[in-house]
Amino acid sequence: MTYRAFFQTAFGHEHDPYAWQSALAEASDWPDALIAPTGLGKTAGVVLGWAWRHAQGDPAAPRRLVYCLPMRALVEQTAGATQGWMTNLAAFPGLPRCEDVHVLMGGADEPPWYRDPDRPAILIGTQDMLVSRALMRGYAMSRFRWPVDFALLHTDALWVFDEVQAMGAARPTSTQLEAFRRSMGSARPARSLWVSATLKKEWLASVDFQTTPTVWRVPEDFPEDAAGDRVQAIVSARKPVTRVEAPPPSQKKDEAKAYAQALAQTVQDQHRSGHPTLVIVNTVARAQAVHAVLSAASGSETLLIHSRFRPAERAAKAKALPAPGAPRDVIIVATQAIEAGVDLSAAVMVTELAPWASLVQRFGRVNRRGEYSADGGAPLVWIDVLDGADDKDAPSRAAPYDVKDLEEARDRLHELSDAAPSALGGPGDPTPVRRVLRRKDLIELFDTDPDLTGFDVDISPYVRDADDTDVRVFWREDAANTLETQPAPTRDELCAIPIGRARTWLKGKTAYHADPQARPGKDGGDRVPTWRPLSSDGPWPGLVLMLDVSVGGYTPDGGFNPDSRAPVAPVPHDPDSAAETADADPDSSKDVPVPLTAHLGHVAKEAEALCDTLGVTGADRDAVVTTARWHDVGKAHAAFQARLGNAEPGAAPLAKAAAYHRDRGRAYFRHELASALAFLAHHGWAREADLAAYLIAAHHGKVRLSLRALPKEQPAPDGRRFARGVWESDPLPAVDLDNGTASPERTLVLSVMDLGWDDETGASWTERTRALLDRYGPFRLAWLEALVRLADWRASEAEQKGGTND
Repeated sequence: MTYRAFFQTAFGHEHDPYAWQSALAEASDWPDALIAPTGLGKTAGVVLGWAWRHAQGDPAAPRRLVYCLPMRALVEQTAGATQGWMTNLAAFPGLPRCEDVHVLMGGADEPPWYRDPDRPAILIGTQDMLVSRALMRGYAMSRFRWPVDFALLHTDALWVFDEVQAMGAARPTSTQLEAFRRSMGSARPARSLWVSATLKKEWLASVDFQTTPTVWRVPEDFPEDAAGDRVQAIVSARKPVTRVEAPPPSQKKDEAKAYAQALAQTVQDQHRSGHPTLVIVNTVARAQAVHAVLSAASGSETLLIHSRFRPAERAAKAKALPAPGAPRDVIIVATQAIEAGVDLSAAVMVTELAPWASLVQRFGRVNRRGEYSADGGAPLVWIDVLDGADDKDAPSRAAPYDVKDLEEARDRLHELSDAAPSALGGPGDPTPVRRVLRRKDLIELFDTDPDLTGFDVDISPYVRDADDTDVRVFWREDAANTLETQPAPTRDELCAIPIGRARTWLKGKTAYHADPQARPGKDGGDRVPTWRPLSSDGPWPGLVLMLDVSVGGYTPDGGFNPDSRAPVAPVPHDPDSAAETADADPDSSKDVPVPLTAHLGHVAKEAEALCDTLGVTGADRDAVVTTARWHDVGKAHAAFQARLGNAEPGAAPLAKAAAYHRDRGRAYFRHELASALAFLAHHGWAREADLAAYLIAAHHGKVRLSLRALPKEQPAPDGRRFARGVWESDPLPAVDLDNGTASPERTLVLSVMDLGWDDETGASWTERTRALLDRYGPFRLAWLEALVRLADWRASEAEQKGGTND
């Protein structure tokens, strides 16, 4: 089959690829950057080009395509198109199925895409969701799974950073991560492709990424496309530009209302009956106000699009957008959430002044394929939000942008009579980034333990510009009285809110966040509530907050609105989706009890199979399989067996049981630490055992580089060393390893947690793990961690289905 036929199959009709799309699919070495005007099929070209390589059986094709977008509004549309293509291509072996296209938006119900690293998959999400995971601090997900996502996103993956001009702080982060993967190495290559209609290759230069990028320019580098009628219709599409007067935007209620009314009148004057009009303003509050006026005064259908909706409402609104070229009498009021990647073609646009790169993207939503050119084109009407502003007023009027960027764009607009793509010229320069990720920062982020005060390293400067970071909130009924039983949020409940507005809005209100050290128990004892009130120090970027529905702040039609006091309609959620904590061990509670010895054998078998499939060989394979054989030896500890209700003397130890009682035994007991200590002791504390010992300890993501007691952990009696529920001199029974060998009975030694040299245990845990990180680098070490955890998950799942081959 030719790529042309493959491409047409994906679209389900006679739709020829552009020459550049065919060239990308057939290229053995892809460029670093792709520059193409809006409307020339960048998403289809990249996704189907990657899929074609898999259909051809290319062994160098990365298993995971990671499609990173700056705006939430783009995610559902990109995912919908991609799922449609994969459905149409289902007959081709080696391709992702529709269900292998995953939207990463956080929440307890996120599909377990990470469980099948051997299958091709397409991961689509915003830079908040994806870049935070690439930094080992994934937003709105279990902190204990951070290392797995980190590993898979940096191994055997093709990152596509779409709409580079809108990435802000994540742009240099993306290039720095690319540089670190090249210098530190990963188990299988991962690389990046930066895509935009407005991009200079100089934007990709960062302190550690100094390689001259290879760039494809469309249509300039492809004469067949440049001369074709389809491309000419797009690049020459007429878009006459005019400016209209409007009262200045303001945060004062009366003036804001007057501005919204004046802007709405301008929209009605410009609207072409029977065709879409697109209105783009720079803030959510103004979009809501203008939409409210138009909804009341206009006889046309109105839609409101911005990024401060919950996923279900946002998806419904995105689905309601008119198809390009389809006649429809609708006025769409939007923020910059719609300016990039959305397949929309309006007959009229009214837009506020914005940075030049943003305006170019906005212009791409009008007369997208030249369908209105024969009627004089699609008018672009712009409003100067800085008109008459003095130095004091200008920053608030320009928000969320810089005044200088708007002034430069205004100068260019004054010289522009038509915004056809061929007339727009080069892009402006992005706002300088204040902080850049360095190698030492990434190494520090590899340690996922919070500091002694319970806080994590703030990665927001590497993910979003300082004024563009978010928290996520969800609403529950009777939240204050049900803190112990409220489950973790699902992704459909989460609404992203700018952190500045969240701080202002939450003053005087009670919000709750999950405590990773939560555990059941008696009041006054070792009980720690699941949800605790937000302190005066918060919120901080990436935090997930629970509020009672009575607090208000959200409507399904308008999205987040701090002025709304009406109770919020909660989204149905899974009552069993408990937030994982340092004390929990959810995988140990299973319907089918599993003996410990059998489980060790099952996981070792899965580890061998996974290594075979993924081509893991040599010392890495030996370490993974050895780890699997020993990973749960610590479950033989009396404290763990008590939690399984298996405390009878002489009873064979269990790995899984029908119930796991967290209120029994010791608080915060971590069986994997006991396993690692037993393994090191069994090997005489030799440094050659360090890798497997670390992988054993890390296989739940709760004991990794640091080995210390938790802040709320009760001390051991008699002043003995203690950490994670394990006490110095604890007895650990012998365990049959299901391969003719055993872990002998022993008492556990914890002096390895102390800094410096110990005569019995030798080097400290910190020295051992830091040496491993230096030797393997963060990407390879996390990959080995992930393999062990994946083998454990697969074996546990098979055991519950009876698939053990015992």
